[in-house]
Amino acid sequence: MLERRALSALVAASLVMSLAVSGCSQAGSTEQQTPSPMPSTPGEQVPEVISAEAVVVPYREASLSFKVGGRVQQILVSGGDTVTAGHSLAKLDTRDLALAVRRAEAGLASAQAQLARAKAGALPEEVALAEADVSIAEGNLASAEASLESAEASLQKAVAGPTARDIQIAQKQVELAKNQLWGAQGQRDALGAQVNANPPLASAAEYEAAKAQVAVWETQVTIAELQLEEVQAGAREEDLAVARAQVTQAESAVQVAEAQLEKASAQLALVKAGARAEDVAVAEAALAEVQVSLAEAENALDDAVLTAPFAGTVGTILLDEGEVIAPQAPAIVLGDLSTLLVRTLDLSEADVSHVSLGQEAMVTIDALGGRQLKGTVVRIAPVATERRGDTVYAVTLDLEVGPDSGLRWGMTAFVEITVR
Repeated sequence: MLERRALSALVAASLVMSLAVSGCSQAGSTEQQTPSPMPSTPGEQVPEVISAEAVVVPYREASLSFKVGGRVQQILVSGGDTVTAGHSLAKLDTRDLALAVRRAEAGLASAQAQLARAKAGALPEEVALAEADVSIAEGNLASAEASLESAEASLQKAVAGPTARDIQIAQKQVELAKNQLWGAQGQRDALGAQVNANPPLASAAEYEAAKAQVAVWETQVTIAELQLEEVQAGAREEDLAVARAQVTQAESAVQVAEAQLEKASAQLALVKAGARAEDVAVAEAALAEVQVSLAEAENALDDAVLTAPFAGTVGTILLDEGEVIAPQAPAIVLGDLSTLLVRTLDLSEADVSHVSLGQEAMVTIDALGGRQLKGTVVRIAPVATERRGDTVYAVTLDLEVGPDSGLRWGMTAFVEITVR
């Protein structure tokens, strides 16, 4: 693993330099116009050969990364594997991403139903329910108004005091209770005489029942007399306070019932009015928002699979299965090795002014025992980079060699460009 990490670091460093100057474009392209070598000033000695260190690079290369972060579930390739465009290279754990898609799909179904409902307007059942709510509110209001009338009548009666008729009724209740008591007493006394006769003409149980009835009517007489006293005395101040509080409470109940009826009536009118353009517009906007959320969730799920953007060879794998990787973190380096090029690493800004497209060069490959290959300048970087504190330009050369040349991606080279 340490060896692989070290190799990864070396290739990644080379990749950073190459991407900075070429941005994963085809190195053999000559679409950009490169100025001809600047003419030398009088007395300046123009060298015949300009030399620089270089590295062997693919015709096309890219440092691939996941757009989303997550735990690496599976690495599907190994270093050196040849893949086609669209080939799956690695996968992340997609459980949470799949749930996000399902959640977004459910939200989409709900938004579609809401839009359909907004366009269709209220159902007959909804109209009937709203009408029933109005009827209930009307009944509650009528009941509250009746309670208020009763409370107001009770207050007025309490303030006015008892009438002659009220006193007469209370007196009659006393007389009625006394008559009932006298009758019960006569019944008791008669049964007492019969119990004591020889032989007895009534049972002791009958006598005890008659005594109990007398006690009942004695209580009724007492109650009737107290009620008469209360009627004659009139309403007390505390009674008036209670009556006034009952009126206030009844008035509040009427106000609440009126508000409920108003609300129910407004809801009924709204239901009967049908679909409103504003409601449809809101539902359509909500649907559009959910559709975007679903598209984002689906894209994130698709992005959990890292695929090859072009046909090539896997150079470096910078992740391990089970590792949690951040979005945009380098994961796999891919290169198109159908053609190998050489790119300079330390060509100075002073020397690049003498280099032009089409110039020939001699390329020495140390790893191949100092083998020398002919090359041609095919691209000059339009922008400089910095290397070890120096300003340098990357110049790319085509070696025009076949796959059996023995060259390998990342080999070091020494370039000598003939400039005159």
